[in-house]
Amino acid sequence: MSIDRNLAAFLIVAETGNLTLAAERLGLAQPSLTKRLKLLEEEYGARLFERHPRGMLLTPIGRELLDHARRIEQRYLQAREAIEAEKSNRLEVLRVGAGPLFRRPYLVRAFERLRAEYPETLLELRADVHLQNLPLLRRGALDIVFGALMLDRDEEDIETVPLIPAHLGALAQMDHPLHRRGSVSARDLTGIPWVLYSDDPGTAAMVRGFFVRNGLTPPEFAVQTTSYEFGLDLVASGRFIMPVPQELDPSLEAIRMRSLPLEAPIDSFIAGAYVRRSSLSYPIIRQLREIIRDLAVSLYQRP
Repeated sequence: MSIDRNLAAFLIVAETGNLTLAAERLGLAQPSLTKRLKLLEEEYGARLFERHPRGMLLTPIGRELLDHARRIEQRYLQAREAIEAEKSNRLEVLRVGAGPLFRRPYLVRAFERLRAEYPETLLELRADVHLQNLPLLRRGALDIVFGALMLDRDEEDIETVPLIPAHLGALAQMDHPLHRRGSVSARDLTGIPWVLYSDDPGTAAMVRGFFVRNGLTPPEFAVQTTSYEFGLDLVASGRFIMPVPQELDPSLEAIRMRSLPLEAPIDSFIAGAYVRRSSLSYPIIRQLREIIRDLAVSLYQRP
């Protein structure tokens, strides 16, 4: 079962904005891809793309179609997944996406338990923030994603599971001078170079909002990196600070890093799981969700 090939071509071109890249993704010659787009435009009686130096840009009608095409793609995916789960409860590969908040404190233990209970299933982890992982979940490239929950989202086919409250702090090396203070204000953080992990506008907005609320000019991030470990290496140098959930402190103190004692957290949010409803037919996915829930409860009940 697969989505209409002309609509599939439209989705890839809309995503890449480039005919050459889209043709490579689809395994087509570019003239064949162009023909598929032309047939779709004839079907709807309107132009869907405009060619620009920057690439293929959607027309207003193209943008309208994109929303519906994504929903159709999701329906095909959900139907295929539900049918496969009905035929066999076994997953050959469980593909998990997670940010730092869940990787070390939770998923190491969860993977150990899953490996014991489902030895025939290969466990895969994609380490990235949820904003990068969510498109992969929608396309079926990931089965479950852990990270900050966007509570204003309302996606019919995606279930969100709140698991833990999180508080964004400013991570610094333990010998950083600000650790010697009993309380650190927003003003104390001015002039210090910040590291931003991944392309995460949510975290960046939280940091800027923290300074604005305190009547200060937000800092410019000195370094942006897709490597969490590289961010930690910069913090370890003693000069940089990085916004990370304070809940990571126990796993970072062994490498002599801890959140600064801020007067108040930079911001607070709820973290949890995103999962396609159709994939919950697989016992291993339901089991992983429950393992993380149990671990979250046990960690937060510690004195």
